[in-house]
Amino acid sequence: MRPDALAPAPSGGLYIADTGRDQILERLPSGRFMVVAGTGKAGFSGDGGPASAARLNNLGGMAVAADGTLFFADQGNNRVRAISPAGRISTVAGDGRFGWVKTGTPALRASIGNPAAVAFGPDGRLYIAAEGSNEILRLNRDGTLTRIAGNERLQGVVGVGRQALNGSPDGPSGLAFNSDGDLFIAGQNTKTLLMIDRNGVLRAPLGKDGFYARGTGGLVKAADGSVIAMQTQSILQLRTTGAKTLFSFSNHRIDGITGFLPNGIAISKGGTIYTDTDGANGWADGAAIVAVGPKGRLSVLWKR
Repeated sequence: MRPDALAPAPSGGLYIADTGRDQILERLPSGRFMVVAGTGKAGFSGDGGPASAARLNNLGGMAVAADGTLFFADQGNNRVRAISPAGRISTVAGDGRFGWVKTGTPALRASIGNPAAVAFGPDGRLYIAAEGSNEILRLNRDGTLTRIAGNERLQGVVGVGRQALNGSPDGPSGLAFNSDGDLFIAGQNTKTLLMIDRNGVLRAPLGKDGFYARGTGGLVKAADGSVIAMQTQSILQLRTTGAKTLFSFSNHRIDGITGFLPNGIAISKGGTIYTDTDGANGWADGAAIVAVGPKGRLSVLWKR
């Protein structure tokens, strides 16, 4: 297994995007693993049928809806897909082609450029980070898409202090809303944490440069309304006024693994933070999934 993006499962377990096998797994509360989606072979197939019989390709971030439906970025297929509580898989956005989205386009006929992350907003709608086309999209209730950031489609951060629609977030790979409705954006192409405030203005709450984002879907909302992020070997708590380090892996040897560089992140209702490393990032000398409790207690859930 090569664990990457994570999400809390309704069972109390943990969803894991296994990028080594192009599968989504669930670590059950008992500690066992089961396949939720993917045959283990990269490709695209299976819509309308059981998710375990579908083919996926290069998984990105995941988000769980209130009814238990799991939404995820199927990056290699340029699609966003969903798995119902009954285990059926479907495409909710993307036609499989790489492209740019015109506001008002039906989601299933839209060409999305490498969707990397998904998140639910306070309005209950799904937001999509299109890493390849430098766009942030919203899936509307009528089945169309609206671009809320990325008209410029430029490399590099463009438009801070202006309306986000006319800026560029540069390779967005993580999304999370805080309790005030501000949308935080992480991107592996840039060293700037971005935010779209409630008025639609693009901000850089930590200033330019110095934010080394990690992982696809590498931001998550905590129960207190703040946003939790991964930065290099640290877990941060983000607010509009700054950042606080909650945990650093730089000085920890985790059950025989050194150089722990996190890839995915999830948080439980009780405040336990889950993260992982895949052992293939040039830093870590092994793969692991770990939990960091509210008081900073570290436990290893799985390692190889």
